[in-house]
Amino acid sequence: MERDGVSNPSEKRVAVVTGGNKGIGLEVCRQLASKGVVVVLTARDETRGSEAARRLHASGLSDVVYHKLDVSNPSSAARLADFVKNKFGKLDILINNAGVIGATAEIDTTAPLQDVARMQRRGSSGY
Repeated sequence: MERDGVSNPSEKRVAVVTGGNKGIGLEVCRQLASKGVVVVLTARDETRGSEAARRLHASGLSDVVYHKLDVSNPSSAARLADFVKNKFGKLDILINNAGVIGATAEIDTTAPLQDVARMQRRGSSGY
């Protein structure tokens, strides 16, 4: 039985790979699919994600599907969870490979250096 391009999805293990469109994530997708695992390749960029899945299909790995995912967006993660539940009814493997940059802040690095210099001067004079 084939469902949406995936053969016998209920009989196979199902994996989600975040950040699966390039680098280590793409290779993880390739390795899992070559072992008979159904792979949901995820990426933020729809063009790159779809192209990565197409390349895997072209290499003979047909049990790979693309789904858009921005791991920093809770509603995007919820849509992925619904997709996996509705399409496969289970999730066996989760590979969290997506790179996430957290909040940033400007830090005044001159004050701590001055404090360090002052401490060193005190230490060298015996205080």
